[in-house]
Amino acid sequence: MGKTTLSASSDATRQRVLRAAEQLFGAKGVENVSLREMTTLAGVNLAAVNYHFGSKDALAEAVFEALSERVNTSRLANLQAVLDAAAHQRKRPDISDILLTFLRPYLDPQVEGEGALLAQLILKHRVAPSEMTRRIVAKYFDPMAREYVDAYQLALPQIPREEFYWRYMFVAGAVLLAATDQERVNRVSSISHGAVDGANVQSTVDSLVRFLAGGMAAD
Repeated sequence: MGKTTLSASSDATRQRVLRAAEQLFGAKGVENVSLREMTTLAGVNLAAVNYHFGSKDALAEAVFEALSERVNTSRLANLQAVLDAAAHQRKRPDISDILLTFLRPYLDPQVEGEGALLAQLILKHRVAPSEMTRRIVAKYFDPMAREYVDAYQLALPQIPREEFYWRYMFVAGAVLLAATDQERVNRVSSISHGAVDGANVQSTVDSLVRFLAGGMAAD
């Protein structure tokens, strides 16, 4: 077997481990997933995990980094498409369209588990920041945040730019809260006696965008 074949096989194994870890971490949380579960789903042995990542913590970091890069690259591409469409029509971008590009990764039912895992990373950084979360947030989320502040300013030029840094943080907080309250038994369902259901993704997205767009445009 040649070096190229060995390298391809090794990379395929690494990708299988990453996909299995992302799936399990998103469904159960990093702390609740055992290496045995992961290796079984990936169809590899423990030695393969140790060889490629060294530890479960290092594997979690690799998963979060790959997810952050993938999600934010896609998110910024969608944001740019909104801005380009508005420019083509010679009008200001709509703040609701901008907000949708931001929250969709957290609340997109088409990408099962990805939003939950992304929320885990942000919560981890908020509650117990580590060198790992600081590095990933600085590399993938801070530049993205500044792009959104620029977009908000384009949509709502009457609002001072400094205000949008705060509003970006408020948007992120509201989206994170909504994204982590989508279980069958959820907080909004409890306090509304079932009149509203946080597990209804479309209803959540619609209400969230209305609320955030109003806050963004407030004087």
